Amino acid sequence: MISIIIPSFNNLNYLSLCIHSLQKNSYYKNEILVHVNEGTDGTVNFLKEKKITYTYSENNIGLCSACNLISKKSNFDYILYSHDDMYFLPHWDLVLMERVRELKDN
Repeated sequence: MISIIIPSFNNLNYLSLCIHSLQKNSYYKNEILVHVNEGTDGTVNFLKEKKITYTYSENNIGLCSACNLISKKSNFDYILYSHDDMYFLPHWDLVLMERVRELKDN
């Protein structure tokens, strides 16, 4: 339903909490997509273990380039940008999609 793109720069502790909240509190089967800038803190191994789609750059390519790169992996019509230190509450996506459906245009 929704592709959640998350750029991350050596922030594994918060990223893991963010991903946990998405997996626990999403109503729909969304996809989580992460871009790892540098990733010297074990982020890549964490994403591999969790089977989460990611892209990687050896150097920090910046927020915009990271989002553009990982967004190309999206499989859904809706893309949501998230920071790696955000926490998602129960049924956040159900509420969001209800509001989207209320919109009068595309």
